[in-house]
Amino acid sequence: MQDAKSVENILDEIIRGEFPQGKNVQSITIVSKTGLMIAGKAASSARAETFSAMAAIMFSAAEATKNDIFKDKIEYLIAVFRNTKLFISELSSSLLIVATVDRDLDDQVILESMNRIVTRTKEELVWLR
Repeated sequence: MQDAKSVENILDEIIRGEFPQGKNVQSITIVSKTGLMIAGKAASSARAETFSAMAAIMFSAAEATKNDIFKDKIEYLIAVFRNTKLFISELSSSLLIVATVDRDLDDQVILESMNRIVTRTKEELVWLR
């Protein structure tokens, strides 16, 4: 009989398996759209709750802009800072993937890893579809 795993443990395993490891990746986190950290590692362990809430707020603001102005679907958000990039993408109707990486890391590499996390999560946690 297989041991039951928590959703958080399954998501942590998916993140470790699909996201490029190395010094260029600062954090990869699964965040609820309400701003709660669900799995992964936040950019700042001291302020994980604030980081998660701000990521959810940024995505929510972009969705509001989309609904009011563009009438289009959001694929992902990127915020570029002096030394860091922040990526936010939808994992499901209630969850987001948030990644912080060094600025010089190729965007396409990060986006492909995020897409693999989405695919694998939907395969392993079918109720998230």
